[in-house]
Amino acid sequence: MQRVTTGRSGRFITITALLAVLALVLAACGGGRSDDNGGGGGGSTSGAIDTSQCPTDPSKVTVEGDTITLGTSLPQSGIYSAFKEILAGSQAYLEYMNNELGGVEIAGKKYKVELVAKDDAYEAAKTVANVQSLLDDEVFGLFNVVGTKNNLAIRDAVNEACVPSLLAATGSPAWGNRDYPWLLGTFLVPYPDEMKALVDYLQAEKPEATIAVLRANDDFGAAYSETLASLVKGTKLKVVKVAQYDPETPDTKSQVTTLAATKADVLVLGATLLACPDALKNVAASGWKPMTYMSGTCTSKTLMTIAGESGDGVISVSPLMDPANPDLVENAAMKLYKEKIAQYGESTTDPTNGIVAYGWTAGAALQHILESAKAPNRLAVMESARTTTMEGLGLMPDGAEFVSNIKNDWFLGENFTLVQYSRSAGYFAGISELQDFNGETASFTPKNLIDG
Repeated sequence: MQRVTTGRSGRFITITALLAVLALVLAACGGGRSDDNGGGGGGSTSGAIDTSQCPTDPSKVTVEGDTITLGTSLPQSGIYSAFKEILAGSQAYLEYMNNELGGVEIAGKKYKVELVAKDDAYEAAKTVANVQSLLDDEVFGLFNVVGTKNNLAIRDAVNEACVPSLLAATGSPAWGNRDYPWLLGTFLVPYPDEMKALVDYLQAEKPEATIAVLRANDDFGAAYSETLASLVKGTKLKVVKVAQYDPETPDTKSQVTTLAATKADVLVLGATLLACPDALKNVAASGWKPMTYMSGTCTSKTLMTIAGESGDGVISVSPLMDPANPDLVENAAMKLYKEKIAQYGESTTDPTNGIVAYGWTAGAALQHILESAKAPNRLAVMESARTTTMEGLGLMPDGAEFVSNIKNDWFLGENFTLVQYSRSAGYFAGISELQDFNGETASFTPKNLIDG
């Protein structure tokens, strides 16, 4: 394991402290620190990251040797194990980068990037323990930790330690909370942006629609239902019913039965992974035929295969090109992706799976952040992440820009396309022009969702 020079010894964070953070998060949905400047001990002042409360000066926590070791925690087992394909895509990109591009270059020196991955089965307590172990081993930072509740569980401790947590794999609006400058969300579409795009679409196509919502009973689900409720105010759209399901046991039959009784014109699924195909099948079985919008977290080949015919016509969003789209086979970025997944991926890795494509593109985004840093230290890397413009990386579509600006834009994934699934074709095709909400997410997101 590569070590980082810190200027101090011992643990970054104690298990007790991390478990205390988890208890507070589970009890109160997180919550940041604040001061008179609205920044908190780890907040930003004057457009820069405030390091005055860091236990060690992060500009002096530098890489030793020629390897940058990062850690991640994600479900590789259990009911959410489909997310492990994110890791397959990321690892393939990093192997390609290390073997064929020579790694990353920072301030004139080349470094290989090593990723240490731990399984948390999507359980926040295990994420806490995994991150504790990674920090004890003195990884340089974290990369692409999966899950809203999981990142909420670690963000206080990570922020207090001033450890970069890059491209957290969730579109939670909480990553816009300026009390947490050491956590950068990924280019997954922020969940409020999904609802903004849907409301705009409905106002053009079905302006007096009634809407039913099925959502997870957690912060993830709240981001959908609360943003939607806010956005329909002042329109002729109407939310007629909201039902919640337990994401630990994603059985949605009774909830769908309740929602079907409303005969709403539109169904919004603020759900993820297995709950999505389960809900789609239950809707089909009920005889209800609403226009269905599904969370962008569910647009994978695996889940749509499970959904079968019940997934036909579902609307969602995507920030990336769909690797299952045959019209893109000659696209240069797609050809490189498929070639390298075949070369560096596992034998079971399916390059047409959107989750794999997401992981690949996350690897490319990580390379961009590291190579844009002025020095191989934690502060420089985090400042790079907070002041970045990404174009043409991985499977980003032409014309898209993922922008982070510490002064006024804390969300990356604000360029995306509305897409619709065709069961017969087997992929999601675009049904809108590129949506551009760069710098706007905070303006239409309920404040409590960002501050939570």
